[in-house]
Amino acid sequence: MPSPRASRLWFWAIILASLLYVALLSWWSPFTSDTYHHALTGMEHRFSFTLVWERCVDSYMTWNPRIGEYLAFAVATAGKWFFILLNPLVQVGLALMMFYLAAGRRVNPRSWPDVRLFGLGLLLLFTCTARPGVTIYWLSGATNYSWAAALWLGFLCLYRGLAETENEAPSGWRRWVSVLVLGFLAGMTNENNIPGTWLLLGILFFFVRVVRRKKLPLWFYGGLAAHVAGSCCMLFAPGVSARMNSAAPGCAVPLSGIPDRLESVPVLLARMHEYLALPLLLGLAAAWVLWKHSGRDRKAFLPWKTEMGTAAACVVTAYAMALSFCAAVIPADHAMFSATVLFGTGVMTLIHVWYGLPGAVPRPRIFIVFFLVFSGACIASTLYDHLLMYRQHRERVSMILEQKKAGIRDLSVPPFVRPSPWCSFIFWVDLSESPEDYVNRGAAAYYGIRSIRTK
Repeated sequence: MPSPRASRLWFWAIILASLLYVALLSWWSPFTSDTYHHALTGMEHRFSFTLVWERCVDSYMTWNPRIGEYLAFAVATAGKWFFILLNPLVQVGLALMMFYLAAGRRVNPRSWPDVRLFGLGLLLLFTCTARPGVTIYWLSGATNYSWAAALWLGFLCLYRGLAETENEAPSGWRRWVSVLVLGFLAGMTNENNIPGTWLLLGILFFFVRVVRRKKLPLWFYGGLAAHVAGSCCMLFAPGVSARMNSAAPGCAVPLSGIPDRLESVPVLLARMHEYLALPLLLGLAAAWVLWKHSGRDRKAFLPWKTEMGTAAACVVTAYAMALSFCAAVIPADHAMFSATVLFGTGVMTLIHVWYGLPGAVPRPRIFIVFFLVFSGACIASTLYDHLLMYRQHRERVSMILEQKKAGIRDLSVPPFVRPSPWCSFIFWVDLSESPEDYVNRGAAAYYGIRSIRTK
């Protein structure tokens, strides 16, 4: 096992590599599609608080009341450089919060097991969440999904300590401000986060009040009240009904009647599992080894009972979040992001217990190596495909600007070369009958051109 000094160096090397990786993919993700709509000052990229506020109010009343949409307006209007600067920090922070939920404490950079588990969490985030090309690296998708998930996990992290310690949690004014602000914002993130929050905090309430028979601090209920307020502001916004009653409600397919909802269950589960093959196998292997070990030495699990409960709660809640969509719609695949992040957190918790039990055999090394090989292939392919998309996009923009300068109002551009199946980018999501047409319409409005057609 590496020394504390070597572990610290590994920790910062992983942090720097992750920041560089996300920054590159954020840069190479083309400024296109929905981002044309979010950049309110066009090619000037001049931030205007008044303009952003007016568009946020308009979006709340007519289309999308989620907090991520407002973040998209602000960041895209300020310029893509702002997104490239902030997005790597948000993604690394998201992985740190996944670790905190899994282990019940912060990462100790001098502890090799902590550094190893944190690195695994980053790989799960980058390769095994719903459509990372859309939800992590692309400006309009990241602000709506991974940034929103960071707000949501930050809210849950405030409550994680209640399950971990016998000492009374701090209840100062900072804790109150944190739970009230993050609770309200978390309630306005995404619809499936609402049942996820209530299920997780309900399990925590049962564990503390019924099992441990302890009183919960008053801020526990204050944060819940703030979350309810934020949820109501989102669910009852005029924009929700306007969007659902529109001819094309985004990427969602509205459901009506019990038969439709029952038929949607296999579809929802399939969309959730699209990127969960590796963590599912890893989690099943860990669960099987731990179950096998529990038959031989039950006392060894006593120090880990909180972690085992956390893993079960995360996995069950992830499935509940995915199935909660059947109440209204079949969403786009990338709407499963929060559920897949929570599932990955549950797998991290199981791996944490697996590594912590000396007698649990086989050890997870061979499974981790298998996961690392496939994750490495996915990361290499993602880098290649995003660079390919970036180069094609730059060529298309140059062609558009040259033809615009020549006075041509109806342009023709060559089609994009499709990336590998590993890459999941917004171009290939079926947002309309022709994804190319969806991109071209946004580019035409952004560059002030009558129409752009694909040859």
